[in-house]
Amino acid sequence: MHAKSVHRERRYQRERLITRRQRQIPRGEREAGAWRGGPWIRCGMGLHCGYIVATASATALLEELARHTGEFTLESVVDRTADADIDPAGFDMLLGEIDGRACLLDTSMTLSDSPDMIVTMSTTLGTVVGCGAETTSGSYWLTAARAGQPLRHVFVSHAAMTRGMAIGEPLPCEKAHPIEDISGSGVFAAMAAFGLDPSVWLNSGPARVVKYDHSRPAVKGPIAAIVRGHYERYKRPGGEWLHHITAVVRDESR
Repeated sequence: MHAKSVHRERRYQRERLITRRQRQIPRGEREAGAWRGGPWIRCGMGLHCGYIVATASATALLEELARHTGEFTLESVVDRTADADIDPAGFDMLLGEIDGRACLLDTSMTLSDSPDMIVTMSTTLGTVVGCGAETTSGSYWLTAARAGQPLRHVFVSHAAMTRGMAIGEPLPCEKAHPIEDISGSGVFAAMAAFGLDPSVWLNSGPARVVKYDHSRPAVKGPIAAIVRGHYERYKRPGGEWLHHITAVVRDESR
């Protein structure tokens, strides 16, 4: 696979999985807003989205994102995140703030997985964490940076690679809550380790719906180059990845 195709392949797999999940919902329910309270809520089914959190205001975060990537259009405000009527396949996002810290729900799963952009934005925003998971395909990612310096990067894709990768020292929380935990607890533990857990906001609000056009992908840098090299070394043969997805039934009573 050509090096430029790595990002496209990962995005294609994610979009295909989102489309598949939408098709499992009857048309009438989809049109009625069946995705409300959907992929961003932690539950036994795992996660299907990304997050960007920062020690800055929501306005500052959006301005930085607009400098580095596509166009964002501010839409309606909802009192509770669960009431937001968004289209994940269309990359509608949710933006909020809690105690002066910005929180972005990234349904595109590309912004939060743009490690070099996360590091660059931290020069202006302070501490920035981009992370997320698409647990259907076994994909997990994390980039944490402060003042322009990368602190930790993790990328695991059981569907695309035979081995995950990591840069930097493990976070103290990773021993008890690995980033690739299927419940999503590792992703949230990592954000909490930096004092940026968005759980309170996700479970309450308010939030603004933001439309993202994905017209200008973030510029890749040294971390992306390392990821690309790792991918080329450990990528699965074409068509093999579906054989490595295992359905797991979690007993929530335990």
